[in-house]
Amino acid sequence: MNGKLDGKVAIVTGAGQGAGMGAALALAAEGAAVILFGRTLAKVEKVAAQIDARGGKAVAFGGDVTVEADLRRSIDLAIERFGRLDILVNAAQSPEMRTAPLLEIDPAVVDELWRSGAAATLAFMRLVHPHMVKAGGGSIINFGSGAEFGPANYGVYAGVKAAIRSISRAAAVEWGKDRIRVNVAVPMVESPANDADPTDHDQLVQFIPLGRIGDPEADIGRPIAFLASDDSAYMTGCTFMLDGGLTFMG
Repeated sequence: MNGKLDGKVAIVTGAGQGAGMGAALALAAEGAAVILFGRTLAKVEKVAAQIDARGGKAVAFGGDVTVEADLRRSIDLAIERFGRLDILVNAAQSPEMRTAPLLEIDPAVVDELWRSGAAATLAFMRLVHPHMVKAGGGSIINFGSGAEFGPANYGVYAGVKAAIRSISRAAAVEWGKDRIRVNVAVPMVESPANDADPTDHDQLVQFIPLGRIGDPEADIGRPIAFLASDDSAYMTGCTFMLDGGLTFMG
């Protein structure tokens, strides 16, 4: 452990698998105490056990990001157990199947994508704000998606992620005076959610210049830990493509 986040406290949503899990592991490896927020308690308990075995600090929390009471309870847990809140990683997004033409997507899926994505991200950001101000500042990392840059057949999901990027940029500008930084990470990661995508794995890898899909902790989590640390103290309002070169942002 390098200890760049010693004394810091984080909440990570979607921490039971994929990029959220990778972020939680990397934050803990740098010394942060982490609240692992996930819909399936057994999954986040497994990640908590892994962090504990490494000598880190983690608490599993079962909750739904679309339920404001659950968001508040996770914040209360962080304050009760660790006394402060410095970092929020919004990685959760449901449902897993996100592909659908605009004329075919079920209205219920549209609603769930919006509520679990942009709406939940904004709600959590607003709720953690006063706690980060009290702590002297903080870092929020929200998750985007490469679907935003190739939205055909991903239109609603891509739109939700575009909204998250706009909200993040607004927060970066509005909350800079509070010493709260807000950035967006766009991962290409080994994950059960990606496994549900009909895109052929081998075909996708051919388009990634670095020739592989990212490891949750090494390739996604470590950059997230960097964005949470003082090493990135002058970086806010940015989008970071953690996708092996798949997408070029001009």
